[in-house]
Amino acid sequence: MIKKMVVSLLVIILFAGCEKTSGEDIFLAHIDQLEEALEHRDWDTVQNRAKGLRNMYEENKWKLQLLGDEGEYEGLNESINRIIAAIMEEDATNVRIEIATARTIIKDIYSF
Repeated sequence: MIKKMVVSLLVIILFAGCEKTSGEDIFLAHIDQLEEALEHRDWDTVQNRAKGLRNMYEENKWKLQLLGDEGEYEGLNESINRIIAAIMEEDATNVRIEIATARTIIKDIYSF
């Protein structure tokens, strides 16, 4: 009985450790969704996705502070704010530029 529990626990630990989803993947997936909504010019959805990205940043800021330097995570914050401002003006060009900037910063933060 104890042997089965130990083996089961080891299997669970093994599978949990094999998960390849990282913070980078989650941020980039959210940015991809934002970009897709922008393609359809659905400004309400774009604004909701941007606010979701902002919330994600706020919830994970402490992790970003551990992984990146101050310039990187503050640059990401500024870029997200510029995305939101450009969305309010319905300026697709600037939204695209800031999405590219945010994507680059996220990749830089998570590069090891």
